[in-house]
Amino acid sequence: MSNPRTLKDWFIALRPWSFSTSAIPVIATLAFVCFASHHDIDLGSSASAPDYANGFLSLLMIMLLHGGGNLVSDYYDHVRRVDLPGCPNGVHWISSGVFRPREILVYGLLLLAIGAAVGVLILFRSDIEVLWIGVLAVALPLGYPWLKAHALGDVDILLCFAVLPALGTCFVMTGVYYLPVIFLSLPYGLLTVSILHANNTRDRANDRRAGLLTLPLILGWQASRRLYVAYLVVPYLLVLFVMGFYFGHSATILCLLLVLLTLPVAVRNIRAMMTAEAEDEQDIGVLDQMSAQLQLVFGLSYSLGFALASFV
Repeated sequence: MSNPRTLKDWFIALRPWSFSTSAIPVIATLAFVCFASHHDIDLGSSASAPDYANGFLSLLMIMLLHGGGNLVSDYYDHVRRVDLPGCPNGVHWISSGVFRPREILVYGLLLLAIGAAVGVLILFRSDIEVLWIGVLAVALPLGYPWLKAHALGDVDILLCFAVLPALGTCFVMTGVYYLPVIFLSLPYGLLTVSILHANNTRDRANDRRAGLLTLPLILGWQASRRLYVAYLVVPYLLVLFVMGFYFGHSATILCLLLVLLTLPVAVRNIRAMMTAEAEDEQDIGVLDQMSAQLQLVFGLSYSLGFALASFV
């Protein structure tokens, strides 16, 4: 090691800028459960009063699992020679020598273990019935490198950062599986998947060299661009459906209005993708970051809308 590591180095290795993708599903579900409890929405005959402590423990757990999953993924990308010096994704803490590969792996596994311990605490506070979600929440980050290499990364991300945390958070807060929260998770979940898709579309050449088979490599440039646009347009259509037809509660118009305020960010991202040249990956070099910005502002607006509607 040429330089001693600082706390900042250890923190940056977690890729903390990506944590909004794991936090939003829990925050949005917390806001929805609050909304449902204030407006007597029937979550099920056996639903209990919301346990907000379990909700916040779920937020801590998923962020620990996310950080650990990032590190394990970085380790395996290094081993498979995906992240070489100068690779476009900016992950360089192993290739630059700041960390040894094994340190990153142990760091990631430690965070996954701590996250699992928090999950056990949540189980004691709720019900063993939700254990299967916790098992998947640990297994899917560990399996992400293989799934990404076989064009299944989008499915993994949608499950990890939308469907499972929404379903699990709602259960540990209320004691019931309220299946409509799966549908409610899709708007921000698809935007989260758009981050990965933008990343994989940019990294086509690098992933091809590494022997990976990501979705953009299968679809090709034009179809990948259209899929990215769909990932951004469909969430707004889903919100319109949810707000206009599902709950039928006038207070939810707040959620719709706040979400619509984020449309200019979506239009900016769509324009960036559709005007990019296939030969020049730098045209979309920061589109994954731009997609993360959209996911954050959309997710916070979506959550704030439910939170405000709770008191209208």
